[in-house]
Amino acid sequence: MSLFRKQTLLPLVVAGISFLAVFIVYKTMPDLFSANPSATDQKAQGDALKTKDPTNPEGEVDLDAPVGGAFSLIGVDGAPVTAQDFRGRYMLIVFGYSFCPDVCPMSLLAVSNSLYALEQDDPELAAQIAPIFVTLDPERDTPEKLGQYLESFHPAFTGITGTVPDIKRMATAYAVRFSKTTDEAYSSYLIDHTTNIMLMGREGAYLTHFSPQTPPSLMAAALKSRIRR
Repeated sequence: MSLFRKQTLLPLVVAGISFLAVFIVYKTMPDLFSANPSATDQKAQGDALKTKDPTNPEGEVDLDAPVGGAFSLIGVDGAPVTAQDFRGRYMLIVFGYSFCPDVCPMSLLAVSNSLYALEQDDPELAAQIAPIFVTLDPERDTPEKLGQYLESFHPAFTGITGTVPDIKRMATAYAVRFSKTTDEAYSSYLIDHTTNIMLMGREGAYLTHFSPQTPPSLMAAALKSRIRR
């Protein structure tokens, strides 16, 4: 096969594979792309969020209560940050900590790359999303430290820290469990935590969630289908 034909066919093959992946997800998880989920779909979303979690003695996160709610914490500039600051926009929330060795940067990259994709496709829609990173390690993640850490990711991220009790209250409200653990491979502690990336609506209501392994292209497509003009 000539070099010209290879260069011509390769983009078509990649595009075909991407389309097939989106089609399969749409067929198997249609509610992920639904802008107005039914009550049955909302219950299914809640059931799906009852994921195995080593920090929960029962092994799952209980979503019988509503997910979300008010919070008052501290931004990377030391100023107060509240849930009310994001009303009218869609919050895409990642819970984690800057010393996290794996899943937290994976989540932050997934959100960052999905937002970059949306900005290329539809800047007006992308501007309606407020990406937020809430630390579960406020003892080490000072505002300054958190700000430095987030410089490696999308510039729209709002970093949030606060007191341990305030962080615990928000985590509980958003169905996130976490606890300190020790590991011989590290000189300090790690934190086991729920890894769901939460999408909240304009008024703060839970809409859906993503895993850190969600491909950015699929996350971007799902966000686009969820967000109302």
